[in-house]
Amino acid sequence: MRFSIAKLVLKAFFRFEQIHDWIISVFQITILFILLLFILNLQGLAQSTSSPLAKSPSESSSQAQQVKTGIYAINIYDLDIANHTYYIDFYLWLQWRGDLDPIAQLEFANGVEDWGVTLVPEYDVPQQLADDSLYQILRIEGRFTESFQLDRYPLDEQSLKISIENSAYTIDQLVYVADEENSGFAETLSISGWQIKHYQMQSAVHHHNFRLSELKDAAKPPTYSMLTYRLVITRPLNFIFWKLFLPLMLVMLSAWGALLLHPIFVELRSLIPVAALITSAILQHTYSVTLPELNYLVLLDKIYALMYALILAILLASIMTTDWARRGKPEDFERVSRFDRSLLMAQILVWIVGVSLMLLL
Repeated sequence: MRFSIAKLVLKAFFRFEQIHDWIISVFQITILFILLLFILNLQGLAQSTSSPLAKSPSESSSQAQQVKTGIYAINIYDLDIANHTYYIDFYLWLQWRGDLDPIAQLEFANGVEDWGVTLVPEYDVPQQLADDSLYQILRIEGRFTESFQLDRYPLDEQSLKISIENSAYTIDQLVYVADEENSGFAETLSISGWQIKHYQMQSAVHHHNFRLSELKDAAKPPTYSMLTYRLVITRPLNFIFWKLFLPLMLVMLSAWGALLLHPIFVELRSLIPVAALITSAILQHTYSVTLPELNYLVLLDKIYALMYALILAILLASIMTTDWARRGKPEDFERVSRFDRSLLMAQILVWIVGVSLMLLL
């Protein structure tokens, strides 16, 4: 009995069958969003199953002293996306044979505050191993910087980097070789608001062009060995969906609801898209304040821009059909209803195609 009364009420003010079709469409859109985000997340996990092998600098001499180097991160804190900085607490170990000291002139290429770096050696002097090589472990904590790219926010993937080099010896004299087998990060390492995917280590070279005046052959700048450790992080999927995409979808669904109202509710059909626009602006401001000043649009900005265009189209349509509905004739109501159905289906199609292209490209 209660169901029959509710059904009669719905039929009186809404087109029940259209609401049923609309609910199915909404369900499909929601499933599509979940699948797209899940696929993107799986692609990221697939890429994290292996990290690139360290590449020995091709410019190095066979006579250069090889320094096997490893890094193990144990703590990361105060990650500041707006200022592109973070603090890392890690172990650095070096194993080498030869007379050159790879620690004496050790530098961090992306360090922010060299004076604030804490460096504590495990041994007072490097230990000599059974194979006559020397070995030292350093506990290091300091502030580092990396230029974060946010064009894919909130699906962005960031790298927290540690770059070391020795400015005292050129690549012909000393080369850092990545110890990938023993490097990594602690199982207890966690970063608030992020999840760790994997790490990468790579040997590279660094040219110091500003030292040309010191060389006899000014056409060839000195080259130094560099080793880079990257910890790749992403935002959790539940954060992306529940805190960013779900509110956005609810606003879009409420705006579409204006097209399901009976044409007799003229004022309400105009107020709903206006309220949706105001809510969208507030939601966009909420996440924008957490980002640095950017000279480009992030992914979520583009999705909001599409949503603004669709909501404005609904608002303009409600204004345009006001005169039709105010005549009060059944044929005019049917004309508005046909227009609403066409506009709703077109909006759903544009929304699915537009957001899908933004997510996948």
